[in-house]
Amino acid sequence: MIDADFEDGDRLPSEVKLSESLGVSRAKLREAFGSLWQAGLIEKKWGVGTIVRKPKDLKPVVVPLPYIRSAPNLIRECGLTPSVSDVSVERGRADSTIADLLDIPSASDYWLVDRVVRADDVPIQRTIDAVCAQVEGKVFDASAFDVDTNTLVAMYRAQLDSKLMRSDGRVTVVPAPADTAQRLDLREGDPVLLVEYSTLTDRQTVLSYSVTWFNTARVDIRFSAERPETMDFLGQIPDVVKKPFPPAHVSSHLSALMH
Repeated sequence: MIDADFEDGDRLPSEVKLSESLGVSRAKLREAFGSLWQAGLIEKKWGVGTIVRKPKDLKPVVVPLPYIRSAPNLIRECGLTPSVSDVSVERGRADSTIADLLDIPSASDYWLVDRVVRADDVPIQRTIDAVCAQVEGKVFDASAFDVDTNTLVAMYRAQLDSKLMRSDGRVTVVPAPADTAQRLDLREGDPVLLVEYSTLTDRQTVLSYSVTWFNTARVDIRFSAERPETMDFLGQIPDVVKKPFPPAHVSSHLSALMH
């Protein structure tokens, strides 16, 4: 509809008019608007309405964020007390989306680890990890996961022969899905920072795919980067720039699997 009936910069009709003309509920329409906004195809302007955006095929600027740290440790370093709630560890069979993320055959076993991390009992982030149940011939068991005493990284090191090599990912701003908003004490649709990344072994095998929604009212996201002239990147930055990442709805797919 947007491609056929609207040009870049056009204002969309009101929700009421659109729901009537399309024969869908306003709830369904808002869900579609969320997906369009996340894809950069619409923009909401205060006092104006919803504006159509048709972005040109421009090469994005890639800013590597080189350091991934333990959330509880970061919280402690800020002088706050970390805690975890809503912990869930489930084993399942990979559907086509999970299989693509983990580079495994469909119906293979995998683990889904979900939790909310808190600072002084205030929820600051929700993280879901999809983890292979077998890595390079070794069985991986995530059932004993504990965010303080038995993290995924600790279990990787204890159970696998391979070493963790690197993580490739992206950072975007998205409207909070309903279940994530509830867990982070936000309203559905409030903007949250979404960090998604794949973790690879030193043999270039995908080990896991992780998504984290950050409550930006409670988290100050910063980065530090060395100049390429003074640091050996081993060709990783060009690889990250060229790598096609999964579509934006993947995080919502992982979230929906936890219901």
